[in-house]
Amino acid sequence: MKSKIISIFILTFLISNCKKENLSLENNLRNLIFNFSENTSISYSLDYKMKYFDYPDTINTKSSEIIIREKSDSLFGGYIWHHRKDSTTDYIKYYDLTSFYIIDNKTKKVTRFNPKEPIPYGFTGNFDGDLLNTYFLKYNGLYKFIEDSIYNAKISKNKESLSLKVFHPDEVDVKNKWKEIYFDDTKNAINKIVFRAELDSLYQYNEWNLSAIKFNNYTAKDLADKFVLLTKNYEFTEYQSPSKEENLPLLKGQKVTNFKGEFLNKNNFVLSDFYDNIIILDFWYKNCPPCIKSIPQLNNIYKKYKSKNIKLFGINDVDVDSISRENLLPFIKNMKIMYPTIIVNQTVSNNFKVKGYPTFYIINKKGEVQYSKLGYSEFLEKEVDSVLKQLLK
Repeated sequence: MKSKIISIFILTFLISNCKKENLSLENNLRNLIFNFSENTSISYSLDYKMKYFDYPDTINTKSSEIIIREKSDSLFGGYIWHHRKDSTTDYIKYYDLTSFYIIDNKTKKVTRFNPKEPIPYGFTGNFDGDLLNTYFLKYNGLYKFIEDSIYNAKISKNKESLSLKVFHPDEVDVKNKWKEIYFDDTKNAINKIVFRAELDSLYQYNEWNLSAIKFNNYTAKDLADKFVLLTKNYEFTEYQSPSKEENLPLLKGQKVTNFKGEFLNKNNFVLSDFYDNIIILDFWYKNCPPCIKSIPQLNNIYKKYKSKNIKLFGINDVDVDSISRENLLPFIKNMKIMYPTIIVNQTVSNNFKVKGYPTFYIINKKGEVQYSKLGYSEFLEKEVDSVLKQLLK
């Protein structure tokens, strides 16, 4: 009996200590977030990695960021200077509360956008928006992770950092979604974020690594001066929003333009050589997630109709340099792409009014568009079946 009482006492003591430790960690984290939120500006270097579900390669980008909070701004919540630079890219996106600029340092051109109109290259809902998702402008989300039981937050401490791990509710297809945010408690700063989600046997992985973090070293005037100095000899243009018709691919009944290209083995390709067939064209490129998502349906279409005088070609006008073309071969093998890929120049995609990827066409034997589609569709195969059923009568 005595030993049982002692065991209960020890267990109660351990549970009590555990609760105290968890409460202490939570208080430490709340204090850290509060101190983080008290800063008016931040600058840092960012090393970003992303592995997207069925895409075999990891995308790695580097950028430098300057963010200045401004509570009165309803669009982004502050001033933003986002600079991406690598062997192929050197551009800056700058938002000064009244205008949004894309600065192309390679061509020395600046395009100004009106932030009151829809911005096609903004910081929301796109790749650059993901890069900036480091909570400086959205620090209240960190409190929500702690307070909302739906996230089942876990706070832990090691020698180097304090971490907050949150678990997102499962979706219909995507499961086991979690995010872990690492804090450098000596600097009151986030220095790493990891995200992972699973889709069947596939997974998505994102990792943000922040370095050279500095607070309160920039003002809005500093950014304005930086912009003026950098662009004083650049060419400025005003963005003109295209009409709805300009954004559409070629429509049913329109004649297509003949074009030349190359198979990956460098044999010549001429579209008109296949005018005796129904032709399917899929405009795509290697680093395009919705293009990759379409591949299984395209393989099914290819297998189903290859014996019926229907030709399917993947048309690529992006991965055209020698290194990109060389990398396409293992990619196509890994993705088990069955249909041939044709390398073309951008004149071809312009003639076919390719405004985004993937863009898909079915061309009848008269050389006319029978069907066109911009973007990914989970019903692509069914739609193609319906169109081809009519053409094959």
